[in-house]
Amino acid sequence: MKAIFAGGGTGGHLMAGLSAAEEIRSRFHEAEIIFFGTDKEFEKRCVEQKGFQYRQLHVKKLGRSCKQIFTFFGTMLASFVESLFVLRRFNPDIVIGLGGYSSVAAIIAAKLLGIPSVLLEQNVVPGKANRFLARWVDEVYCHWRGPIKWFNKAKIVRVTGTPVRKDILLSKRGRSAEKFGLSPSKKTLLIMGGSQGARAINEVIVKCLPKLEMLANNVQIIHCTGAYGHEEAKAAYARAKIDAFVCSFLDDMGAAFSMADVIVCRAGATTIAEITAIGIPAILIPYPHAADNHQYWNAMELASNGGGYLLQQIDLTPEKIVELITDLFHNKEKYDRMKMFSKGMGIPNASVNVVDNICRVIGLKSAQFALIVG
Repeated sequence: MKAIFAGGGTGGHLMAGLSAAEEIRSRFHEAEIIFFGTDKEFEKRCVEQKGFQYRQLHVKKLGRSCKQIFTFFGTMLASFVESLFVLRRFNPDIVIGLGGYSSVAAIIAAKLLGIPSVLLEQNVVPGKANRFLARWVDEVYCHWRGPIKWFNKAKIVRVTGTPVRKDILLSKRGRSAEKFGLSPSKKTLLIMGGSQGARAINEVIVKCLPKLEMLANNVQIIHCTGAYGHEEAKAAYARAKIDAFVCSFLDDMGAAFSMADVIVCRAGATTIAEITAIGIPAILIPYPHAADNHQYWNAMELASNGGGYLLQQIDLTPEKIVELITDLFHNKEKYDRMKMFSKGMGIPNASVNVVDNICRVIGLKSAQFALIVG
């Protein structure tokens, strides 16, 4: 099989694509896979670490000024020409759009060349790029049922779940504890702000540390800060009397998730797909400036089904965070119920679902078969 994955800009888009690509490679060992993405360094690093080819498209995000609009359309045209050239030469069996402005050129080029294409949509409220592209592709694959109403111009929409990386599902707590230099028996609080980090979360957690020290006998922390505020957070943890592992970026999120008993994080769709796949009670703090406020609606979906707390950034205070964390670690009945509801929403076999559907679209027989959800 030959496949092109197009999209990026956020870790969520990219990780869903990498998960599906790993599933393709596990079935078709000679598969050739290329990722089209943005100029963000973490995208190139993540893709190449997994052994896939990476090709940067030079399209720029659409802004509001005349100069930004002109730049967007100019770079979009250049990316379209580049996509046409690569698709003609590579001749893929399928093009998979991951969302984001960097997926547009490749999907339209695939349509004009008669190459089958599909979209992955992780959010409750679909992004603008996927809403626009839905009419051009053969099928759209969603994580939730809610987005179906947004894709009324699509040919086929299926609820498959969002592909989740195998390491998220397979990592073992004991081995992960050794990697982080932490205890496998202590409860672990995982704090992260997505691929770019989260300044607001970092700052409030640093202020929480003196109060969290009262849990130090039974609780330890893994904090992935992102690049911004890493040094300040590291210094604060050095002063705190609580066991912790602090880093700016984690290549092995599976190890962190296998350790996590409670997670404090943004509400990116892929993050939610991952935490529900294994059932981690979550305190979700949606990024308030996300397009269409989609992180709020992602968090609302989980919170309304009992799998986590929704805490808006405007209400984010050290006192509230400490209250929620303490309540989850001390109230076993509430914790167990939230864990059960979270896991009940998960679709851990989403990668299988997505690749089964891709194989059907392009008429390939797969060595594996799984029941399609939706």
